[in-house]
Amino acid sequence: MTEGSARFAAVIRVIGTAGRFEDFRERVRWRMVRDPDCGDYTEHHAPGMLEYRFELLQTGIPFPPFVATSAEFPELRVEVQWRKGEETGGAAIESGRLVEKWSGERWPM
Repeated sequence: MTEGSARFAAVIRVIGTAGRFEDFRERVRWRMVRDPDCGDYTEHHAPGMLEYRFELLQTGIPFPPFVATSAEFPELRVEVQWRKGEETGGAAIESGRLVEKWSGERWPM
């Protein structure tokens, strides 16, 4: 990271019916591989949730793969929380549409 640049991190959580997580995971992964702007990420699993963690430098949050996949899985909710320096915020996507935005942290990153 260059001097003066703020750390940009994002966590994307997919919550809902656990039986659909594997299908969602495969579909969003397929899309992210084809997205040249998608940076490196780690994937985490927990009961009732998938989680993707991004440490971003130049690129932004890879919203398009998650929005498109959300449209295919209306029973799942995609929550995005980001932090850039001291600023934090987030958004929720359901059925491929933005349904909520917030500033500040909702859950620990």
